[in-house]
Amino acid sequence: MKVSGGSGGIGPTTGVAGGRPSGGPQAAPVPGTPVVQADALSVSGSAQFLAVARARLAGVPDIRTEKVEAIRAKLDSDDYNPDSEAVADGLVREHTPPSHGDSVR
Repeated sequence: MKVSGGSGGIGPTTGVAGGRPSGGPQAAPVPGTPVVQADALSVSGSAQFLAVARARLAGVPDIRTEKVEAIRAKLDSDDYNPDSEAVADGLVREHTPPSHGDSVR
């Protein structure tokens, strides 16, 4: 993010937006009248992307309740039989740093 503008001091403003109107010829300042410079804000494409991503992620629940409820129902009916080797392999892969020949997840 880049913020640019005047000297940083606080001075009189004109109108809601402050500063000079954009476009068209600029009038010469009247002697004795303070010159007001408008501040500008520039947000990079990456920052805009992150803002959109954060807004969308805010709407996604942390817990997928439909999946939790489905597994809970299987556990209650003794119908949940995960593949113990697959679970063990997943735990080992998750907690072991990749070697040079392995692909990164």
